[in-house]
Amino acid sequence: MNTARLLGIEGRDAGEARALRAILHREAPTRRSIARDARLSLVKVSSILGALEGRGVIRKEGKTRTSGGRPSHLYSLEPDLGYALGINVRLDQIRVAAMDCGKRLLFTRSYPLSLAPDPASHRRGIVEQICAAVDQAVASAPEPDRLMAVGLALPGMVDTQRGVWLLGLQLTGITHIEIADMLCRRYGVPVVAEDVARSLAFLELHLGAGKALRHFILLYLGLGMGTGVVTDRQLYRGFHGLAGEIGHIEHPRNSYRCTCGNVGCLETVAAPAGILRLVQDRLNDGVRSELQRFGSPGAEPLSLDKVLAAAIAGDRLALATMTEIGGFVGDACAMLIKLFNPQALILSGEVTMFSEFLRDPVQAVISRGVLPEMLSGYQTIFAPYQPEHEAHGAALLAAFHLFEGLAHEPAARPAAGAH
Repeated sequence: MNTARLLGIEGRDAGEARALRAILHREAPTRRSIARDARLSLVKVSSILGALEGRGVIRKEGKTRTSGGRPSHLYSLEPDLGYALGINVRLDQIRVAAMDCGKRLLFTRSYPLSLAPDPASHRRGIVEQICAAVDQAVASAPEPDRLMAVGLALPGMVDTQRGVWLLGLQLTGITHIEIADMLCRRYGVPVVAEDVARSLAFLELHLGAGKALRHFILLYLGLGMGTGVVTDRQLYRGFHGLAGEIGHIEHPRNSYRCTCGNVGCLETVAAPAGILRLVQDRLNDGVRSELQRFGSPGAEPLSLDKVLAAAIAGDRLALATMTEIGGFVGDACAMLIKLFNPQALILSGEVTMFSEFLRDPVQAVISRGVLPEMLSGYQTIFAPYQPEHEAHGAALLAAFHLFEGLAHEPAARPAAGAH
């Protein structure tokens, strides 16, 4: 599929692609800001915007006051130009989110993920199920042939530059899969592969708590524990795309073995599975709690929802566990603040359901362990979290990657990985 043709810019001046990229990047793009971001003159941009509007690629969205006091039109992409798919792979399901060119979700879907008894065969099975999920999502889209890009939010370690899923960690058997290139060849659209933490960080950067921030870190507390580092409003990925693996820093008060093979990694106690294991071990030790009726043979399984309900009801074990988890998370936050000096830490993921119980212990550790000078103007933010956020972030990454590629090589074949 030729995305440039879909947008009506095939074979045209590269300035049109650069203007479209500028419109996508800005929350409230005006003629002047588009010209500045696209490095074009106001006269040239006026001509481009008029042509794009005439072809139904963009539209005016009201007016805003400029610094000179004169009202200026705001521009946006026509939402129904096409859509991007975001795919989030989890341990038991694949979540899919379709996003239009207005960055709004069209629909979300969840498909069960089945793992083979032999981890050696997981590689092929998981890739086949990802493709099946994309196929079903495309088939259910209002206009299936207007798929523009695909983004993947993957657990474990991802080399985003090359589009390679390096390690699945919890998803055993996943090693060095050229997943972006495989899907690019299959669907004929640009594909970007990213880890879940950076996918969420990108969502917060453009549509969430990070919109007004230049430097922040998203601390992901979900399937694992990781970070998305944003510096000067750009994702920092590191040499091989593996920057920010805070979940695999060993903590001296932790003796659990991690899926990576080491002992004491933070994610073994601060991610959902770790929290449940910590509570279950306390119950196995005979600690009195209303949670004793869960998790034993024949009883309902223990879950995060049940732990939260117990904490709200004042259960001492649940509250003590939250304080302990808050200490671990606070230590991770303190390390990140010392290393990166961010404006804010944004916490997101399933574990933020406990925010009212984690906020105080987390802040206490930060205040105790970080120099006051580093905390001037700093804030800790527990972001609202929904299960589709990782997939939405991946779709957003895919759309941005698409327009970056068009701006640099408007007539080129879609690239396989992010650049």
